[in-house]
Amino acid sequence: MSKNCLIIISKNEGMNPISTADQALKSDIIDKVIISDGSNNETFKRLKEKQTKNVEIIQEKKFVNTSEIGKGIGMINGSLAALKQGYDNIGYIDGDITSPNINKWFQFLFDPLDENIDIVKASFSRNPTDGQITRHIIKPIIAMFLPNAWEIDQPIGGELALKKEVLKEIFSKGDPPPYGWGIDAFITIKSLIYGYTIGEVYLGKKMHNKKTLTHLNKMFIECFQEAVHMIHYFYSIPVRKKIKPIVGIPSPFKKNTCFDSGYMDVKKEVIRSLDLFSLIKRMYLPHDDIFFDIKNANDFDSFYKKSRLVNNHIWVEMLYWFVKKYSPAYLDQYYLRWKIRALSYCLHEINTIEQAENRTTFQAKTAIDFITKIGERKHIENSAKKLYFYRRSN
Repeated sequence: MSKNCLIIISKNEGMNPISTADQALKSDIIDKVIISDGSNNETFKRLKEKQTKNVEIIQEKKFVNTSEIGKGIGMINGSLAALKQGYDNIGYIDGDITSPNINKWFQFLFDPLDENIDIVKASFSRNPTDGQITRHIIKPIIAMFLPNAWEIDQPIGGELALKKEVLKEIFSKGDPPPYGWGIDAFITIKSLIYGYTIGEVYLGKKMHNKKTLTHLNKMFIECFQEAVHMIHYFYSIPVRKKIKPIVGIPSPFKKNTCFDSGYMDVKKEVIRSLDLFSLIKRMYLPHDDIFFDIKNANDFDSFYKKSRLVNNHIWVEMLYWFVKKYSPAYLDQYYLRWKIRALSYCLHEINTIEQAENRTTFQAKTAIDFITKIGERKHIENSAKKLYFYRRSN
C-alpha cells in the first residue's frame, strides 16, 4: 500500500495549518503531514509546539539555501523533506484554506495515483471574478501551445498530488523549479511536456483568503514568466514528447453556484487602477491601440466604454504575441494589459458562475482556433517541427 505525505505551505496563517493537518490525518489517507512554514519566528514557534509524530513542522528554508522568498521555496523545501523520508505519493495544500470538508478531499487527490494517473490536480467552484490569471493567461497559453491539454480547468491551483517519480524528474531534470508564485505553472506545464498524465477532480467549494487584482501584480508576473519560460523550453527540445489530454476524475461533489458577491468590487478596482493605466506605453503589437487608448480613460464611465473592445479575440492574439516576443523589459506592460482584460471580462461578459466558466472555456477554444488559423497548429502537433520565438536580450 502506498505511503502518502501531505505538505502544507504556510506563511503567517496562524494555527490554521494545524487544523488542516488534523483533518488530513482523520481521512485515513494521509500517513504524514509536513508543514513547510515561512512565518515569523513567533508564529513558527507556536506551530512547532504542536508537532507530533505524524505532523512535522519545518522552516521553509530547511533544505533550500537562498535569500529569496516565495511560495515555490516552501513547496521545494517540503518536497525534499518528503522525498528524504521515502513517501510514495506527495500532495500539497495551501495553508490558508478554511473549508470545513477538507478531510473528504484526500481520497480523490491520492487514490487515482494508484491507477494510471501521474498527477492529480484539484478544481473548485470559484467566484466569477476569481481566477483571472488562470482564465486569461495560463489556460489560453496552454490551449495555444499545448492544445491537447486545453481542457485543464485550474492549472495553477495549489491543491494537487503526484507520484514521487514524477516529482523527482520534474524537479531534477531540465530547468529547476522557481522559488516564487510560478511553481504551480511549472509543475503543471513541465509535467505535460515530460509526457505525464494529469487527472483533474472537482472538490466543491474552496474557502481561502481573497486577493484583488491590485494585489496580484507579483503573482501575475511570476506565473506569466514561468509559463512563457516553460513554453520556450518545450519548443527548444529537438524531438518533443506528445502532450497527453487531461483525464477527468469522477467526483461526488455537487457543483456550487453560490458565491460571495462582495469578492471584488469591480467598479472600485477600475477607479483605483486609472492612474496605473496612465503608465501604458506603446508595444507596437496588433490591436495594441485599443489598450493605448484606455491610457486616456479618466473615470469609470470612460473606462467602461473603451474596455468593451477588449474581447476574447483581441486578447488571445495579444497574448500570442506576448509569448512569441516576450521580453522581461515589458513585464509591467503585460501586467497592465492583463488587468484591463480581466476588468473588461468582469464588466462586460459575466454575471454568474456559469457564465464565467463558459466564457473561460470559449476563450480557450478561441486560442486553439487562432493558432490553427495562422497555420502553427501543424508545427505544434508535429514533434519534430520547430516553433520559432523572437529572442530579446532586454
